[in-house]
Amino acid sequence: MFQFYPTPLSLASKALAKFKSHKYLRILEPSAGRGDLLAPLLDTCNHRYSSFNTNKIDCIEIDLENQAVLRSKGVNVIDSDFLTFTGAGMYSHIILNPPFQNGDSHLIKAFDLLVDGELVAILNAETIRNPHTTKRKLICKWIEEHGSVEFLTEAFLDPDTKRKTPVEVALIWLQKKVDVKQSFVHGLEVERVAELDYTEKNGLALRQNTISNAVAVFNAGVRALKAAEIAREEADYYGRLLGRPLNELHKTTQDGEIVAIQERFNKGYDDLKQRAWTNVLHSTEFNKYLSHKAYQRLVTEFEQISKLSFTESNIRGFLIGLVNSQGDMNMQMLLDCFDEITKYRPDNRAYYKGWKSNEKHRELAYRVKMTRFIIPVRNSYGIGPSWDDLKRLQDFDKTFAMLDGKAQCNYGLHDLFQSMPDGLRRSDRMTTDYFDVRWYRQAGTVHFYPRDKKIIDRLNRMVGRHRQWLPNDENAATKAFWNHYEKAETITNAMLLPALRWGNHSDEQLEKAHTEIGGRLLDSIAHV
Repeated sequence: MFQFYPTPLSLASKALAKFKSHKYLRILEPSAGRGDLLAPLLDTCNHRYSSFNTNKIDCIEIDLENQAVLRSKGVNVIDSDFLTFTGAGMYSHIILNPPFQNGDSHLIKAFDLLVDGELVAILNAETIRNPHTTKRKLICKWIEEHGSVEFLTEAFLDPDTKRKTPVEVALIWLQKKVDVKQSFVHGLEVERVAELDYTEKNGLALRQNTISNAVAVFNAGVRALKAAEIAREEADYYGRLLGRPLNELHKTTQDGEIVAIQERFNKGYDDLKQRAWTNVLHSTEFNKYLSHKAYQRLVTEFEQISKLSFTESNIRGFLIGLVNSQGDMNMQMLLDCFDEITKYRPDNRAYYKGWKSNEKHRELAYRVKMTRFIIPVRNSYGIGPSWDDLKRLQDFDKTFAMLDGKAQCNYGLHDLFQSMPDGLRRSDRMTTDYFDVRWYRQAGTVHFYPRDKKIIDRLNRMVGRHRQWLPNDENAATKAFWNHYEKAETITNAMLLPALRWGNHSDEQLEKAHTEIGGRLLDSIAHV
């Protein structure tokens, strides 16, 4: 479908060898496939003594499966379609093996994108041997003025070729140079940004909540950044001219000057792109509805998204993906809340024998107790809960509001513990939307009494189904199974009494008792 012909290793090595400079500041590979063309370079990156790393490699690939392979190799996937790509990175090297049917369009766009650097392309030889179109004629002109071409027969017939074809290819090398002495500004005039007056700038700032204007602001920033770097290098150049002795005016360090532009610009460009993507994430206001842990996971996954070009299509794709994955994020919130309640104290659990279609794989399951559970909340420095504990309480608020079908609660645990009323300090029973609570400051624990047992039951059932402790179809299990599930708290408490008797018990004693009853439950309940 996508004309995917992986580049043989021998041809990839030959293509990379065409570059005269091997100081790779930033590399672009359009139509990257699975990274076969980059394979020799990636091997170099993996060498323990290599100073080059994959963070300097940008790839564009239309196939989603291939994108996943590229990311696993550590390179940046920045877009999907090169011919519609509008990114503005300043690349020192571009290497490409585009689809043969429109390879001329890919090469022309790549060379136009190049500011100062080298390009190597693998094209169908017919593109050069039969220049009957305007595009082909332009490429032949560029080869004559800026590079060279080598024709290779049977390049895709080597033993290491994954998909063979007898086509003859043209291995093209082109170089674009910026002459410092002829003025940076003149040489890159097409890249300059028109001066924005204050009215225009304010207008953009006021309308940047929309996707199109966010992209417009970003592009204006990129153009201004490029113009500033070019002007800065031009000023430095003239300063160096004024500071040199007359007999050394003929000397130049042009390569070093261009390197400085590329490095400074790319650093600034990456910073602008990171800011732009972060603004998009914050504008979604997902942090209002996601738990702290869920939002942190989203931020971690967002690091891959922020490597993409900041374009309208990529932003819309991200937002659509965010909406489509909301169900998974909500489920993870429930799992986090369930685990947070049950991990600290085993006596927060009520055990039952998990359901499985295969009886041999039955396992011990548990649910949150519906009457009371206890969570550690320390009195940090004598002034109230720590920031981490407040976040955990706020996560409970968000999760239980979601279970209740609401965007947020009116008065939650976070509100109560942040305001620290006298009654809370005295260990009085205080009320929030979903819990009555008592805080025992000296012991460093909060006792939670669920106000709506249906919500706790909803949490237990959703987590139970997700972890396959409960059947998705209630009719799939017997009435005896559901009877045991409903009485899990009563059964657990009854089995704990002989082990614990009366009085207070340490966490170690509780853990030991629960481990023992878990084993007895699995042994004693043969069929439910």
